[in-house]
Amino acid sequence: MDSPVGRPALAGKLLILFTLGLFVVLVKLGFWQLSRAEEKQQLLAAQEARFQATPLTMHNLVQTPLQQAQGARMEVTGTLMATPTLLLDNQVMDGKVGYLAYRLLQVPGYKALLPVELGFIAAGNDRRILPQLSAEAVQLTLHGRLYQRQANPMSHGLGAEAGEPMRIQALDINALSVQLGKPLLNICLQPDTMPGLPLPRRWMPISMPVEKHLGYAAQWFSLAGALLVLTLLYWIRTRKKSNTSSGIETQ
Repeated sequence: MDSPVGRPALAGKLLILFTLGLFVVLVKLGFWQLSRAEEKQQLLAAQEARFQATPLTMHNLVQTPLQQAQGARMEVTGTLMATPTLLLDNQVMDGKVGYLAYRLLQVPGYKALLPVELGFIAAGNDRRILPQLSAEAVQLTLHGRLYQRQANPMSHGLGAEAGEPMRIQALDINALSVQLGKPLLNICLQPDTMPGLPLPRRWMPISMPVEKHLGYAAQWFSLAGALLVLTLLYWIRTRKKSNTSSGIETQ
C-alpha cells in the first residue's frame, strides 16, 4: 500500500506536470494566433497591391488564378440576369439580421456567369416571407472588387430552398452551379455602385480581422502568465508548509 506521506507528494508532482502541459498549450495557442495575424496581414497587403493595379477585364479574370484575383479591381460589361436572385442567409450588418443578395452577370463571349453581390437586405419578422427585388434583366457596366466568399462555419452545405428568390445557407459555387445547371465563376464581384439597387455593401476581404487575432493571442498569453503566477504561489506556499512541518518534527 502507498504510504499516506507519499500521496500528497505524488499528487503535487502530477499537478505540476498537468500545469506545465497546460502552460505549453496556452503559449502555443498564443503564438498560433500571432502567426494567423501575420498571415492575414500579408494577405491584406497583397490584396491592396492588386487593388491599386489596373482593373481586370473578363478576359484577364478567366486567365488569372483565383487566389491572385482576390481583392483585385474589375471592370466588366454584361447583362445582369433577372433570375435567379440568391439570398445568402444569416448575415448581419449594423446590428440587423438579413441576407446578402446576389445575381448572375452574363458577359458576351463567355459561358461562365459571374456572381455579383447586390448588397444587404434586412430580413422581416416572418422568415417565410422573403424580400423581393425587381425582376428585370439589365445591361450595364460594373466597376468593383473581386472576392471569394469565406466558408460558413454554421453551415457547410448549399442548403438551397426552392423558389424565387432562392435562399441559400452558404455560397458554395460548385454546388450552386450544379443546382442551377449553369457554369459559374468561383469568385464574386462587389460593385462600387449598383444602378437602381442602392443596397448597402461592406468590404470584408477576410472573415476575422488582424486585430482579433492579436486580441486572442494576448488572451492566451495572459492566461499562460496567470497560470504561471498561480503555480509559483502554490509552490511557495507548499514549500513553506513543508518547512514548517519539518521544523515542528525536529523540535
